[in-house]
Amino acid sequence: MERPIKNPLEYLRTKWPFFALITLYVYLSFHAFSGSQGLMRWVDYDRDIKRNETHLAAVTAKRIALEEHANGLKAKGLDLDELDIKAREILFVSQAKEKTIWLDQTP
Repeated sequence: MERPIKNPLEYLRTKWPFFALITLYVYLSFHAFSGSQGLMRWVDYDRDIKRNETHLAAVTAKRIALEEHANGLKAKGLDLDELDIKAREILFVSQAKEKTIWLDQTP
C-alpha cells in the first residue's frame, strides 16, 4: 500500500518521467495534426494540387491558342487581305481619298 504524499514536490520528483512522457506525446500529437507536415497541411496540399491542375489546364489551352495565332502570322501562311482588314479595324489606317464604311456585325 502506498503511503500518502504530504509534499507535492516529492510527488513530482517521483513521477517526473511520466509527466515528461505525457508532455512529449502531447507535443508530437499537436504537430502531427497541425504542423508544417501534419494531417491538416496534407489536406491543403490536395486542395493546392487540384487548384494548380485546373490552372495548368487553362494555361495550356491559352498557350495552344497563342501558338495557333502565331502560326497564322508566319510569312508563308499570312493572309494579306486579313492583315489589311485588321489594320483598318484596329489602327484605323486607310489610303488617301478612301472611304471606309463599317457595317454593324451584331444581328
